[in-house]
Amino acid sequence: MIKPLVTAALLLVSTAVCCAPAAAAEAGDASPTTVRGDLTIWTAVVFLVVLAILWRFAWGPISQGLAKREEEIAGQIAEAHRSNEAAKQLLAEYESKLSDAKDEVRGLLDDGRRRAEQLAHEMLERAKQDAANQRRQALEQIESATAGALQELAERSAELAVELAGKIVRARLDPSDHARLVEEAVAQFTGEGNGKKK
Repeated sequence: MIKPLVTAALLLVSTAVCCAPAAAAEAGDASPTTVRGDLTIWTAVVFLVVLAILWRFAWGPISQGLAKREEEIAGQIAEAHRSNEAAKQLLAEYESKLSDAKDEVRGLLDDGRRRAEQLAHEMLERAKQDAANQRRQALEQIESATAGALQELAERSAELAVELAGKIVRARLDPSDHARLVEEAVAQFTGEGNGKKK
């Protein structure tokens, strides 16, 4: 309330000071410090009337508009602060989620690497076992085939030896003598074959 009155008083004095030289120039007085009382009074009356009109009709709406604008700006600033804080919080949450996702991906990669190494190790062991089994089976088949071939060769050799001996002697052996000679020849041939193998 005091601030508008001080402003009005300063305006009144400044108007009077500004109007005095113009009034003095009209009267023919060249001195700028000469003050005419009637002109000063009318200037003050007009100023007060204009001030009253402005106070009644313009000052209230202007001050209300400024106050409303000030409140809107303050509200916008507060909203901007709230939005900024919410954005900071949201950014912190996203960074936390991103960090968690990176940790989870790193864990999945480590787990996958461990599983791959374990699987590779298991496959290598399985391959080694399969190779050993195949080698053992091949050796068994070779030994079995060798033994069968030696047995067949021994039997055939014994038969040929008996036939050859029979032809040489020109005598026929009876079946028991024949069987005995075959067994001896097979035993002798098998013994010689095993001796050569060793």
